[in-house]
Amino acid sequence: MKTLLVSASLFALTHGVYVMRTFADAATYKDECVEQYHAKGNSLIDYMRQVYRDDDADDDSHWCVIRCILLKSGLLLLDGAVDAFQVDNIHEQMQQSNAIVEDPEDIRSETNRCLRESDRRTQQQANLSHELTVGSTDQLISKSL
Repeated sequence: MKTLLVSASLFALTHGVYVMRTFADAATYKDECVEQYHAKGNSLIDYMRQVYRDDDADDDSHWCVIRCILLKSGLLLLDGAVDAFQVDNIHEQMQQSNAIVEDPEDIRSETNRCLRESDRRTQQQANLSHELTVGSTDQLISKSL
């Protein structure tokens, strides 16, 4: 019977139960990710401001660190070659992080808006990258003719 309870508990812990993260967790993840990607290290708040302002557009390491933090915190999941936001985990984290929430649907709609904006920007970057690649290929072909 004890074995069954332990097995059931472990199954519940490893399947589908999101564990709330604290600011201290995020700071620890940031330190680990900064070390992993050899990025410039600042406090977590300074780091997020830097990313928001995109202070160093030539340095992509801060985006790698943000992705790493999201992966470690369970808000992003690798789905094959594609990153997938764990929307339910994001909503839960946001609801618990904000002590005063008049309507949980406000958080859900804001999160969805931000994720759509992120998807739109990612698609724009992919289109630009494709255009640059096609343009470079066309130039090479015309030069060789």
